Amino acid sequence: MRKIKKALHVYKNQGVKALSNKSIQAAVFYANKVKIKTKSRPDKNQKELWEEYGFVSNKIFSVTQEDIEISKKTISGKLPTKISTANWFVPNFDHLKFGGIFTIFRFIEKLSKEGVENRIIIYDNPAIDVSNLHIEIKTNFPDLKGYKIIVFDHSNQGIDYLPECDLAFCTFWVSAYLLLKFNKTKRKYYFIQDYEPLFYPGGSTFALAESTYRFGFRGIVNTPGLLAAVNGRHGLEGISFIPAVDQSLYFPDFNKDNQKVKIFFYARPNNPRNAFSLGVSIIKRLIDKYGNKIEIVTAGSEWNEAAFGLHNKINNLGLLKSLDEVADLYRSCDIGFVYMLSKHPSYQPFEFMASGMATVTNNNEDNLWLLKNRDNCLLSEPSPVAMAEAIGWLIEDEKLRKKIAKNGYNSLGYTWEQQTEMIWNNIRQR
Repeated sequence: MRKIKKALHVYKNQGVKALSNKSIQAAVFYANKVKIKTKSRPDKNQKELWEEYGFVSNKIFSVTQEDIEISKKTISGKLPTKISTANWFVPNFDHLKFGGIFTIFRFIEKLSKEGVENRIIIYDNPAIDVSNLHIEIKTNFPDLKGYKIIVFDHSNQGIDYLPECDLAFCTFWVSAYLLLKFNKTKRKYYFIQDYEPLFYPGGSTFALAESTYRFGFRGIVNTPGLLAAVNGRHGLEGISFIPAVDQSLYFPDFNKDNQKVKIFFYARPNNPRNAFSLGVSIIKRLIDKYGNKIEIVTAGSEWNEAAFGLHNKINNLGLLKSLDEVADLYRSCDIGFVYMLSKHPSYQPFEFMASGMATVTNNNEDNLWLLKNRDNCLLSEPSPVAMAEAIGWLIEDEKLRKKIAKNGYNSLGYTWEQQTEMIWNNIRQR
């Protein structure tokens, strides 16, 4: 018998933490114990196949078309004039202040300010340290009052264990299956922050993730491009918001005077959507061409630069411990480049621009609502040669570099107060 114990992790995407292979992490937490009888030691692919089999066989995914129709009927009535309660299905997380989790709690705090009692339902870790979570929430969201944390063990507790509410939100595709069967609510919302099926190879897990966009929930979607993608492909209706940047944390250093052009790469080898291998190839090309004229810094995840022939050639900072460290680093750099191969630009371009960096990223049609080539950034085909060429233009042309950085900075201006207010008004008017 093989015990599968690894924890489910979520967002990064947008900088939350260095997630290990997300598809496997998501699978193994929920997987049942799988009995394996074999005459020889299984190879890696076979192990991953068994893990996925255990995952997709979990009863949480046992839904029918009737379940979907019942759910749609449940939320077809009128919403109370006074919205009093909201249930949030939130996955286990390690750090409140990073990426998508932090964004979720911004909206929870907004509802709290409007007099809504929020129930934060942690559905995938019965052993979570609730007292520590209370401390983190108090530290980072002092206006979040009167909430409750509910630790829900779906393996041993029925969905009716959870309290009735006016609004209910799922925040990761796995939680959409729980929300589908939770019908003690007037409205169901899907808080979408990336196109999550793309976290997995096309296959069983991909199919289960993609299916959730057809459950009939209304979307609250992080960026207009992502909403357009899920609406165009799956017909999911909703409203989008634009991520704001905390410009008291991320701001330029106008007196910066680097002796070498300082270049930052967002390096996360265990997140395929950030194209780590392409990034390393670009770094080598830049070093070969520009040598001591440039300084290259990487951060985002722990990795061994020596294994890629980059020992003493770059400054690899690994996973930074705080947002203050991240902001200080960004502010010190001249150029930032990042790959994002899903349908969300990630938070890095926003933070690069706010910090006064000239931003370079890959061409991605889903993100053109923000990214304007040769205006507020440089866009490149993903080829290492093409991307290195674009970065090279900025290294060699200080005037272009300053223009891109200035226009990037001027592209911002949205605040979280504006965005959360817009979403709240949309919710209460429906």
